[in-house]
Amino acid sequence: MLRNRFRFGKSITNKWLISYAVILLIPVLVSLIVYMQTTQIVKYEIQRASSAMLKQVKFIVDSELNQTEKLGTQLSIHTEVLKFLKLDKQNESAYSFDIYKTEQELGKYKSANDFINGIYIYSAKLDKVLTNETYADSKLFYSMNHKSETYTYEQWLSDMRNQKLNKYQWIPMLEYDKFDKTVVYTKPLAGMTGGVVNGTLVMPLNGNKIQHLLENVDWVNKGKVYIVDDQNQVLFHNSGGTGSAVSYEELLNDRNSMVASIDSDNTSWRYVSVFPSDVFWEKAREIRMMNLIGLLVCCLIGGGVMTYFARRNYNPVRELVSIFPAGREGSKEEMDEYAFIRQSVMTAIREKNDMSSHQSRQLRVLQSYYLGKLLKGQTEQATSVEEAASIHRMDWQSEHFAVLLFYLDPSEKKELPLSLSQFIVSNIVKDLIDRSHNVHFTDVDGLLAAIVNIHPDRMDTWKEETEEAISEAHEFIEQRYGLTFSVSGSDRNDSLEGIHKAFLQALEAQEYRVMLDEKFVWYGDIKLDETDYYYSINEELVLHNIIKSGDFEKASEMVDHMIGQIFNRQASIEMVKCFLIDLASTMMKMVPQEAQTNALWEERRPVKRLLSCTTRSEFRQELMEILLAVCELVNEKLSAASHSRLGEQVEEYVKKHYADINLSVSLIGSHFGITPQYVSKLFKEHAGEGLHEFISKTRVGEAKQLLDTGASIDETALKVGFSSSSAFIRVFKKYEGITPGKYKTIQ
Repeated sequence: MLRNRFRFGKSITNKWLISYAVILLIPVLVSLIVYMQTTQIVKYEIQRASSAMLKQVKFIVDSELNQTEKLGTQLSIHTEVLKFLKLDKQNESAYSFDIYKTEQELGKYKSANDFINGIYIYSAKLDKVLTNETYADSKLFYSMNHKSETYTYEQWLSDMRNQKLNKYQWIPMLEYDKFDKTVVYTKPLAGMTGGVVNGTLVMPLNGNKIQHLLENVDWVNKGKVYIVDDQNQVLFHNSGGTGSAVSYEELLNDRNSMVASIDSDNTSWRYVSVFPSDVFWEKAREIRMMNLIGLLVCCLIGGGVMTYFARRNYNPVRELVSIFPAGREGSKEEMDEYAFIRQSVMTAIREKNDMSSHQSRQLRVLQSYYLGKLLKGQTEQATSVEEAASIHRMDWQSEHFAVLLFYLDPSEKKELPLSLSQFIVSNIVKDLIDRSHNVHFTDVDGLLAAIVNIHPDRMDTWKEETEEAISEAHEFIEQRYGLTFSVSGSDRNDSLEGIHKAFLQALEAQEYRVMLDEKFVWYGDIKLDETDYYYSINEELVLHNIIKSGDFEKASEMVDHMIGQIFNRQASIEMVKCFLIDLASTMMKMVPQEAQTNALWEERRPVKRLLSCTTRSEFRQELMEILLAVCELVNEKLSAASHSRLGEQVEEYVKKHYADINLSVSLIGSHFGITPQYVSKLFKEHAGEGLHEFISKTRVGEAKQLLDTGASIDETALKVGFSSSSAFIRVFKKYEGITPGKYKTIQ
């Protein structure tokens, strides 16, 4: 779709068409599923309609049958009927009128229910039948109503006297001058006499009415309905007649028809609907053809709509792509329009962010440069606070300023670069001070400085608020980062020009922090007391003599006293440093000549470390370390002098006690009151060999003399101080090269 300079190998229109096609595919798939399921749907709908119609027939027919059964129940308990059943042939003539009334009563019941064709009662005692129209003996009644070749008189009489008659059964009956099987309702009446029922009630059903009922139901075109009994014989159907030679099994096995059935609630009958398959498939084909046509139309219209909207939606994208630079053609072939737009937008955003970040860094550099000029007094005097704040984007609110200088102590927990340490301190302190006053940080010759613009409404409490913020920051930074720092602050100055003065005040307070040994010093708290230099020659001689004696405790007490005096007098920084250097010089003079070339002493560089101290506690610690090192060297020299003959004494002691089995370096050190290591060191300096080796050689020499006199090895080992002969043999062989036994043989 793109032309000329804008060509993409993977155009977004392809993705759009695919996505639209997927959306279109969903209803198409649903329609295909419906198309595939059309046969089942039509079949289900026909069966559902047939079931509904069967329920309608069932409701009507069952209602009529229920009324018929109620009528039979009423007649079974009717007084006139019961009287008739009790009559026998002796008293029949006496009750002729009663029989007549019963006949009239049956006529009334018959006229009230058109679902039955008639009512007759068979009396076993009289062997006669009473109907709603006649009264005749059984044979005459049989010949008039039931006589046929398939249904004999004996069969009919057996049915009338059978106490287990079915409610509904199929009996041949003469109707309209022809015999046909008729469904009748039978019911045994009264009790039994001699194993025979007293009477039987028979009510033939009105087959025409049932036939008319079935024909008037709104059946599916060409559909049929059947009523079958428990023997699966067709009783009624809507195609005419009250019987059929077709059985229920034949209906079920008919593959050309769809069959649905439902059971009666009152009888053992079953209502069956039969729908020709040809009609079903005709309907199914019509619906499937409609679905297929609908699918084709949907695909055609959907394809056209897809193309139209893809073109229409692409126009804004094409206009947007044309805004951005074309870039490399090779890269376009690997992306679509959206990816190209996204890449171009992200590039523009990054460039904007880089430019903004660069401007922010430039602004911070300019602000830092301007603040440095203010601290050094190089600002233009004509510039007002408002103009300076506007030009350099400072959020100053008043003309009152103070300067804070931060000294960062080296971290003992974490080795953080100085720049990172300053960044941590400046950000945290700024966040806390900015709650009340505006503050800006800058670096002045490697020193972290802050210019505090005091809020006009907090002129009386600005010092307390600043101290509180810095204390909170100090506690947090020390716990979180292991950093400690000290702060010196100036007095309040009321102009831009006064910032330089405040900076000088803060510098002076920063130097005086050494005197107070505190974490926060205000310039206003400094009270300099110019005093004479009091470290006299006499005091130097006294300290010299104490160090010369090696008494570290007494020397440290004197040094602490002099440090306290110089700091308590609040002398100037120059005088304090001069005193501390003199004090260190006095100590250094007492270092023995032979120890001055010691490599360890050169590595310590005590004077250099002393000059790098910035607090009173640091000065004292360095002086005490120098004093302790000097006293140790002096004591070593004194100890070596006092033990100059110790080597000879140890040698004499070994020669005198060599036979002692407990003789050892530890025993000798304990005897002379020095450590085993020290006595070994002194003896080696004296004799040129180790003390343990000298003891072994002395014992071996004495053993040789005993062996020369003929003493045994065990006796000799015991006399020269060995705990066992094996130990003696091992040591003897070490120094003589042969065993004691071999030595005796040679001798």
